[in-house]
Amino acid sequence: MTRGVSWFFVAPLVLLGLSGCKFGLFDQREPWRTEAEERCLAEGRVKPSAFIVQDRALNGAGTCGMDHAFRITAFSQGSVEVSPRATLACPMTSAVDQWVTQDVQPAAMAWFGQPVVKIKQMSSYSCRRMNGATTGKISEHAFGNGLDIGGFVLADGREISVRKDWKGSADARGFLRTVQADACERFTVVLAPGSNIYHYDHIHIDLMRRASGSTTCKPLAQRPIPPRLPVYKAPAYKAPPYGASWQTGPMSSVPGAAQPAEDYGPAGDEQEGYDEATANAPLAPAPLAPARPAAARAAPAPAPAYPPAQAYPAPSRAPTGNVGAPMVLTPPAANPYENGGYAADPYPAPAPAAPAYPAQSYPAPRAPAPAAPASTRPPGLLPPGSIPLAKWLGLDTTPTGTAGDARSFTTTREFASPIPPPAAATGSD
Repeated sequence: MTRGVSWFFVAPLVLLGLSGCKFGLFDQREPWRTEAEERCLAEGRVKPSAFIVQDRALNGAGTCGMDHAFRITAFSQGSVEVSPRATLACPMTSAVDQWVTQDVQPAAMAWFGQPVVKIKQMSSYSCRRMNGATTGKISEHAFGNGLDIGGFVLADGREISVRKDWKGSADARGFLRTVQADACERFTVVLAPGSNIYHYDHIHIDLMRRASGSTTCKPLAQRPIPPRLPVYKAPAYKAPPYGASWQTGPMSSVPGAAQPAEDYGPAGDEQEGYDEATANAPLAPAPLAPARPAAARAAPAPAPAYPPAQAYPAPSRAPTGNVGAPMVLTPPAANPYENGGYAADPYPAPAPAAPAYPAQSYPAPRAPAPAAPASTRPPGLLPPGSIPLAKWLGLDTTPTGTAGDARSFTTTREFASPIPPPAAATGSD
């Protein structure tokens, strides 16, 4: 009896010890996990709401669990559903919510032109080891610090599956690689199809901390360029010709093809005070201005009456009251038109120095030729009969004149006379 009672109390303890040995019964949770949760709550990074509800502390086998758990049914203020419901710690809840709002939604609009309305998650909190193995390190899922995403659902109901569309159509493939590249900038570990055989159908994200500070992003992140999705607007309205009646149908009935254009803002039904019935109602003809009577058009307008002209005294030039004495203009000390009408430069630029040339030797200048003696030819048009023409013109320089006179004709002046001089007496000089 005693032996049976002892086994009744010992057996549960043995079973508890065997189960605890699987996850390390005597292991302690890392201190940084508690510190990260406390800081997340103190900074208010997670706002509890109808979609994110704070739960009690979870303490699983071994070190599994978290001090501040959150049950999540939707991210991005309830606009993106999470199916099934996820359980995450505060730091992971905040990081995933920012990733969905700031990265996933812009990528969906760029690749599909519509937002994501649902995220299909495959694993959140789960007390297990990495990859579900029986040995090895404990997974980040065991601390509510990891999330597995299997697909996304768009607003039109189209589902983007990680397993089927990772190598699927161009838009789905580009979207999945874009969200994976954005996740590598927010989380410390990102594993997508191609990283290993365990992640062929989902994208794993977590906030693991390593002593080395290294991160993991597999496969290598690629950020493809999304296509430019066309946005259409109504055709431009064309006014009717002058004199024609205004259209009676809505403006959208004007013929013309739609033209791609930029998105200039919200549609009409998103504006304040918009009435759909009034906007779609037919346009009424524009009212015409009332016609003026013929008598009114023919009668000219009366000329305005002005008061009779008045005689005003001529203004006096003498200074009166506060008026000063006449101004005396004096010429300026300097020419006001010098320097382009501006004041002289107090710091004129120095004159450029003359260029220095090497010394050169030049030949002495030639002496000028002697000037020809002035002609002393006696006046007259024709020479006297006793003087040859060559002598008269100065061509013959033979000496002539009285005895002992060696001067040429050009220096001896003779006067033409019709009366010859008397002959010299014999024996006289």
